[in-house]
Amino acid sequence: MSVKPLRGKLFPSLKNLTLLSNTAAPQLRTTLAIMVTRQPKQLWVCLFCALATVSTARAADPATVQGAAFENRENPADPIAGREHWAFRPLKVEQPPVVESNDWPRSPIDFFILTQLEAAKLRPAPRADRRTLVRRIYIQLIGLPPTPEQVTEFLDDDRPDAYEKLVDQLLSSPHFGERWGRHWLDLARYADSNGLDENFLFREAWRYRNWVIDAVNANMPFDRFLLEQIAGDLLPYDSTQQRDRQRIAAGFLVVGPKVLLGSDPQERRMDVADEQLDTIGRAILGQTLGCARCHDHKLDPIPTEDYYALAGILTSTTVMEKRYMLGEQRVMERLVGLGPDGDASDRAYEQYWRKLKEKQKHAASALEMLEKGDAKAIAALATEHADAVADDAADASQSLEKRIEAQKVFVASLIAPVKPAEIPPRAMIPCDADETVDEFVRLAGKFDRLGAQVPRGFLRVMSDGAVEIPEGQSGRLQLARWLTDVEGGAGQLAARVLANRLWHHLIGCGIVRTVDNFGRTGEIPSHPELLDYLAQELIDSGWSIKYLVRKIVLSRTFTMSSRHDDAGHSIDPDNRLLWRAHRRRLEPEVLRDAMLAAAGTLDLKPMDSTVWYLADQATNAGANEIRRRTDFSCRSVYLPVIRNDLPEWFDVFDFADPHVATGMRPQTMVATQGLFLLNDDSVMASAEATARRVLADRAAGGQRAVVDRLFELVLGAPANEQEQRELISFIGETERRLSEEGDADAELRAWSMACHALLASSRFQILE
Repeated sequence: MSVKPLRGKLFPSLKNLTLLSNTAAPQLRTTLAIMVTRQPKQLWVCLFCALATVSTARAADPATVQGAAFENRENPADPIAGREHWAFRPLKVEQPPVVESNDWPRSPIDFFILTQLEAAKLRPAPRADRRTLVRRIYIQLIGLPPTPEQVTEFLDDDRPDAYEKLVDQLLSSPHFGERWGRHWLDLARYADSNGLDENFLFREAWRYRNWVIDAVNANMPFDRFLLEQIAGDLLPYDSTQQRDRQRIAAGFLVVGPKVLLGSDPQERRMDVADEQLDTIGRAILGQTLGCARCHDHKLDPIPTEDYYALAGILTSTTVMEKRYMLGEQRVMERLVGLGPDGDASDRAYEQYWRKLKEKQKHAASALEMLEKGDAKAIAALATEHADAVADDAADASQSLEKRIEAQKVFVASLIAPVKPAEIPPRAMIPCDADETVDEFVRLAGKFDRLGAQVPRGFLRVMSDGAVEIPEGQSGRLQLARWLTDVEGGAGQLAARVLANRLWHHLIGCGIVRTVDNFGRTGEIPSHPELLDYLAQELIDSGWSIKYLVRKIVLSRTFTMSSRHDDAGHSIDPDNRLLWRAHRRRLEPEVLRDAMLAAAGTLDLKPMDSTVWYLADQATNAGANEIRRRTDFSCRSVYLPVIRNDLPEWFDVFDFADPHVATGMRPQTMVATQGLFLLNDDSVMASAEATARRVLADRAAGGQRAVVDRLFELVLGAPANEQEQRELISFIGETERRLSEEGDADAELRAWSMACHALLASSRFQILE
């Protein structure tokens, strides 16, 4: 498809582009994002700016969109007038409202929810039963269903604080970081490969992934969490280990996708900064900063000068370097050696590769000279390039045949690939550029059309005055601190955005549904007072994510059942007022982990790299003989995330797009998901392993006990009487039929089919 008809016929005006942005599917946005990298960006910029306003899940409801009454129609990019937008106003924390049903609320959260329910003449749903609640809290906090034994332990615990103690136990579990670290990795656009035009492997990205998991488990305060990711390489340290941990955290800036070929170095420099700004804007501030690259933001209070004030900080940061790759020097992600001798080891490794091609060339020439019997030439070559000639080949006292054979062996050894174990420990780490500069505004966003120079700084809608950046520094340290500065920076907005994200993951829908867009095209909060209360609680707790998660899950709001109510549905069909708990399908990682857990094959040990076996290009044009593996028994958070080649589980069940920051994954229910569950080899293998497991335990109680055990392993509850009868009848009929067909293991096959049916059921896939 050519660019010209796309611009001239399909999308003739910005108005039409905006209409498209309100209905575009995530898959379309991803496709367009990739197309942008393959066409001149100036031809696509208006389309991309329009699509940037889209919610990741659905079009915004016009009745709840703040943009229907923009505060400053004449100049929406005015940062001073823009401070009147709800997201930029100071936090306003009020006392919990007075409610009629004082016996229901358990925490201030419940008062804020109940007051709106009472205003709408609605009542909250009753508390979920204990089986439902224990499954919900296990999956929400650690991403794993409880075992039958854990369910029984909770059901038998009649202490009044049993639920609270279980919450504390799960918050301290090492699996909490695996579950909640994955939420941040979605925002950090984590992947194990570059994607886009050249899908080179990010062989060391796993170090950043594991740093995130460890930081979440350690309950690292969110302000420190951000500080290390944006400026960890610039922070002081007391030990080599601390230095390396902080530098690994800064891989946040390096792990994004980059166009590696066919662009001017200055254009690439601006594109990399743009991608980083877009990620920081969406992930931390809930703002579409990238829309101000070419012009003042058309919708939000972000003038283009503010964009380039921030861009100067990131263009003064280096995240790429030239390394020897595939036979030539290429611009790649920046890697730094770890440990006390890391720099020396890394230099030696790169020096080896830089010299290897030349060495191969001279070694081949030496072999050719020997085969021709040119003694003078081989002697000269051995003197000038001794490392390219084998010792026996250079020894003139040896026979010619022996010298030729020695050189052949030497040439073959140079061609053999270097084993992964020979790569020194390294990580993806940025650094300040050799020359830090204030950026020029790029007219129409074109890298080579310079406008006025803009001092490095921050968004004026949330700060006043110039930023003091010491000579020779990029300003990343100051930016990282400004992002969580609640007095003179973006800290109050960042707290609102993070509190809303935690609510979204735990409750199933954000107080602001457009979790990545707190701008004027995003939705307004359904419970603004509650949002400000949660944001202030987060700040007052020292930016503790675990503290706020605990506060939410201990509320009555979280523990409500998902029971349907006709009155509630007729008044509030979207459940925005939270008269019941939201039902939702499990994420692909939880689905896969739950299947392996039921089968007894899940390995709960943390993993390092799961891409060590891949070549330097994770995917390439044509057939790829070695592809990323998914047959690991580890938790799914450790599976390879190869851009443009996601694991099938992720691709089918709405995994986050690893090219962009994603705060809310799409939620689809399509036929391909059911077909996958019925036909995928890994699902069938889990079904058979589960069948073997329950059959091995059947000695005590016969078939009824086996059915109960199966239901408890897969669904977390024993079968009722009807389910018992139907499943036993199915097993009997199927086993007879398979025996008549000559199946030597008819019993196992019958039970495997029953297990498969439960794993594919909605009860297994849906969290109540």
